[in-house]
Amino acid sequence: MVRTIRGIAALLLATVLIGAVAGCSSTDAVARVNGEEITRAEFDTIYEQILAQSGGQLDDETALAYKKQLLEMMIDSALITQEAEELGADLSEEAVTERLSQLMGGADEATIEEQITAAGLTVEDVRKSVRDQLANEFIQEKAASETSVTVVPQTYSQLSHILVSDEALANELYDRATDGEDFAALASENSSDTASAIDGGNLGWAPTSDYVAEFASAADALEVGEISEPVQSQFGWHIILKVAEAAEGSEISEAPADLQAMLAAGGSEIALQQYVAQLRADADIEYLDESLAPSE
Repeated sequence: MVRTIRGIAALLLATVLIGAVAGCSSTDAVARVNGEEITRAEFDTIYEQILAQSGGQLDDETALAYKKQLLEMMIDSALITQEAEELGADLSEEAVTERLSQLMGGADEATIEEQITAAGLTVEDVRKSVRDQLANEFIQEKAASETSVTVVPQTYSQLSHILVSDEALANELYDRATDGEDFAALASENSSDTASAIDGGNLGWAPTSDYVAEFASAADALEVGEISEPVQSQFGWHIILKVAEAAEGSEISEAPADLQAMLAAGGSEIALQQYVAQLRADADIEYLDESLAPSE
């Protein structure tokens, strides 16, 4: 079940994470999904929102990685909405209006339009995004009812890290950690990532691919129990410890108990990922902007 957040914040979240922005007349498209175009105008609109939320400018490499990830999310959204339409989901104007009213805390149409405009969006933008959200919920429910998830859907890692801004300090901490000093104590005393530092640098379980590219690449190369040399990302210098790992395709029943519990709690999301993977396998997807195509 998707938790809704009242007010314009919920609408912005839905627009950025779930649906593509509508109302664009541009014929310049970045991708085509089963004949349906994702225009550059809608792509750029959402990217600018993400850029603003991330705090400003990114270096070219990071910006390109974010853009590629965004396009994949938009392709998934298009596939989900197409599938929901095909299966007869209620994506009617009435259903969208009802959900929109719920998101806005029961506000009247005039208030809703005023808040949407103040957020720099249009009513058409938001209604398209809410429609895609309804489609996502419909397909997620269908996927969960049909899918028995028994294998890990992608590689998950349990990682700890130490984050510092100075390369020399990172090298010093790496030497101390590899010489046998307690990693958790070093993280608690030195890491600028205060959220994880209070737990000895523990980042918990997550798909390795969820991290920024430099961090993910370094973590992916580690063996369990191994510590990485300092690796730089947009956030600073990281020293990474791989505590545990569960490979994609491995049996969930053989995974550590805490990961099993996490995957069980997110079972409907995993089912949706598998459902969308099959939609992708059957789809005709064209990357019209080759710079945004997945790397070989």
